[in-house]
Amino acid sequence: MSRRPARNQPIPLSESNLLASLDYDHAVLRTKQLFDAGWTLQAIGDAFTPPKGRSSVKAWVDRPAPPSTVHVDVPIPSPTYQTPRNGYQRKTPKSPGVPSEVQANLRVLAPVARGYRARMPAGHPIARANTEFDAIIKDLHDHYVSVADIARAAQVTHRAIARRLKK
Repeated sequence: MSRRPARNQPIPLSESNLLASLDYDHAVLRTKQLFDAGWTLQAIGDAFTPPKGRSSVKAWVDRPAPPSTVHVDVPIPSPTYQTPRNGYQRKTPKSPGVPSEVQANLRVLAPVARGYRARMPAGHPIARANTEFDAIIKDLHDHYVSVADIARAAQVTHRAIARRLKK
């Protein structure tokens, strides 16, 4: 069974009251059942009085099953999911990547532009390479090419591209 977590939802009060009334073995079993049903470790821990930490709840979930004589007949509450079943919904468009001719140009310009210093005159070849390099990466980024794709194409670090886009 594929577990799908129900984020940012508290466990119903009736279930919290049930957990408070159970002995240790039954509470461990019920914790496993709640976790398998999709409730988060945080939500399960918060249902106890006093609240249990996520690490404690995780230890209960990972513990071997209690004796077969232990069972709880109350049905497990189902969480209400805020996202559709098909999972992750992308919020930004997928990166189209860097065209091969631009990629070749970036690889030539990147090491030259790296030598740019602010005191260089605007007409200096390194200053022109720096300006062109910056213009290309800003244009790519404006067309939804990811920073990681630009960095990979230019053979520089992600941080180097992010820093140039920030200025």
